[in-house]
Amino acid sequence: MLDKALVEQKLAYLIEHLDELEKLSVATLEEYKSDAIKRHATEKLIELVVGYATDINQLVVEEVGRSVPQTYYDTFMAMQDLGILSQDLAARLANTTGLRNRLVHQYERLNYEAVYYSLKPLAKNYRQYIVLLNDYLRSAS
Repeated sequence: MLDKALVEQKLAYLIEHLDELEKLSVATLEEYKSDAIKRHATEKLIELVVGYATDINQLVVEEVGRSVPQTYYDTFMAMQDLGILSQDLAARLANTTGLRNRLVHQYERLNYEAVYYSLKPLAKNYRQYIVLLNDYLRSAS
């Protein structure tokens, strides 16, 4: 059985951090590049947003009796398979896990412009995710 209270708590944290991320996204590219605190806060918020969403995905997938996906990316594909996310949205959200991994593991030198220009699409996609997840939670009652 889905622990709705836990999912709702994680969803509330996701929304809180997404709100904070959107506030930071109003900075210009030059402000973003020149302000290390804004950059680091933005990077951490991206990590948190993606992390909460993948945690939620894992809880939902596990609740329906499927094995938990092995990667963050695959959690979004599993949500598509369950009919919760569209193929297009699942792919866009899954791609944010690559950005999250680059931020967390510092696989390469960060391209500040790429991070900056990903902010508004990322926020839009996660807002859609929130709506669809809330629809799922209502229907699962």
